[in-house]
Amino acid sequence: MDVARVRGLYPTLATRTAHLDGSFAALQPESVIRAVIATLRSAPSQPGSRSIRSQQAAERVARARHAAADLVGARSGDVVLGSDLLSLLTRFAALAGGDWQLGDEVVLSRLDSDAAADPWLGQARARGAIVRWAEVDLETGEVPAWQYETLLGRRTRVVTVALGNPATGTVPDVRAIADLAHGHGALVVVDAGAAPPYLPIDLGELGADAVAVAAPAFGGPTVAALVTRPGLLAELAASPGHRDDPPLVETAPLPTELLDGFTAAVEHLADLAESTQGTRRERLARSLIVAGEYTRGLHRELDAGLRALPGVTVLGAAERALPVAAFTIADRTPSQVGAFLQRHEVSVWTGPAGMRELLRAVGADELGGASFVGLMAHTSSAEVRQLVEAVCRLTQ
Repeated sequence: MDVARVRGLYPTLATRTAHLDGSFAALQPESVIRAVIATLRSAPSQPGSRSIRSQQAAERVARARHAAADLVGARSGDVVLGSDLLSLLTRFAALAGGDWQLGDEVVLSRLDSDAAADPWLGQARARGAIVRWAEVDLETGEVPAWQYETLLGRRTRVVTVALGNPATGTVPDVRAIADLAHGHGALVVVDAGAAPPYLPIDLGELGADAVAVAAPAFGGPTVAALVTRPGLLAELAASPGHRDDPPLVETAPLPTELLDGFTAAVEHLADLAESTQGTRRERLARSLIVAGEYTRGLHRELDAGLRALPGVTVLGAAERALPVAAFTIADRTPSQVGAFLQRHEVSVWTGPAGMRELLRAVGADELGGASFVGLMAHTSSAEVRQLVEAVCRLTQ
């Protein structure tokens, strides 16, 4: 990977600050910024009308659907776009849970983000369903697949899996979990989380029924996509609880001014590694493999540096993990850590994490949370050293 070339694609990197906020506040490349500005200059409207601007909006929707489909290896006709994951998954949970009965079960994961878990918790309460939890290994951050053998049963209706937790970086064995869930007739819903910038995602290989993706995690605008296996939305709409309801589709108002930015963000991922050959899906696979290898190398340096410092606790130590980290420092709140690092020209995420269950499980909620780091394809080794040296000063 030509890191200097990649860094040149981000106007924000012209400053001296090391931007290491990861998926919590990923930087937007110039191509995404330009795409959004160009759309705004065209005075975008909503699709559905015969006006020129409305037809242009419909074309933007189609392009964004194709981009989301390429990102996860699916069909564009199985993509539903929205402003955020919470609203998309809330509507999807209402559709999937339309025929739930008292005593049905849903299996969630302690690694689930709040946006991924709350829609199913709400649907379970509304339908009288039982919620079971897949627990996280507090030492490694792993969610062992074997525990699903006892969690799943004939009443299980939905299983959620966090593909890339932005704190621990855990990449669970989604296929093994999905195979067990499908053996009981349950749906498998995967939250891509922080994974899109680091590894190729294939809905079919994962064995998932649906994958949820949030563009801000990889430098896109505030747009999200729910991508399902072929025919799933029609199947759910035809279930006894929803026979009179339309299939899940986009609802107005759509963020049409941002959709070309979503498409540009996917194109940017496909062009991280210099290669102009192949389809966008093929270029995505090659680029993300290269980006993943590069950032994992940086992560080994970061992980070793942080763990060597006194008073620093790094959450998780999974063997298969994304290049992200969450850490706490004894007698320091995340806000204090963030302020100190910012004075030393290092930016990490210390705000709301939206991971209630995980932070509670590891006890970080009692400390006010954690500090989160994410290494991107534009991150340099010098920036990693800059962070470790700043944390070292803070712990002295």
